[in-house]
Amino acid sequence: MKRIVLSVCALLLAGASWAGEGTEGKGILDFSEVPAKLSPARLAELDGKNLSGPASKTSFWVDPGVHEIVVTAIIENTMELPGAIENRHVGPGDDPGKTSIEVEAGKRYRIAAEALDNKGKWQPVVWKVEDIKK
Repeated sequence: MKRIVLSVCALLLAGASWAGEGTEGKGILDFSEVPAKLSPARLAELDGKNLSGPASKTSFWVDPGVHEIVVTAIIENTMELPGAIENRHVGPGDDPGKTSIEVEAGKRYRIAAEALDNKGKWQPVVWKVEDIKK
């Protein structure tokens, strides 16, 4: 029993130190706030790595540099748009959510989806870049 308690304590301490570690000198890809004219989006892939996690996770700390991202759009009311279903085909290599972003240390990049027409075409947009508040 004593060994289990010590193991759990060690894991908790390691997790606590990891959570606050490694954010210095990084940037944030932030999908949390979206202005009324844009639609929410979520980060699905970062530099070829699939991000499977809770949908509630909206901010991601990343190293500075160029990153390849795949974003999914959460565009509501597409069923009400004329031609939304029949014209929404996306062929191989035509992923509208795939793009690259150059990240600077100490910056927050607010990202959303922008509808381009009433046929379901959209693109990810960085709608605001701001300094990370300390």
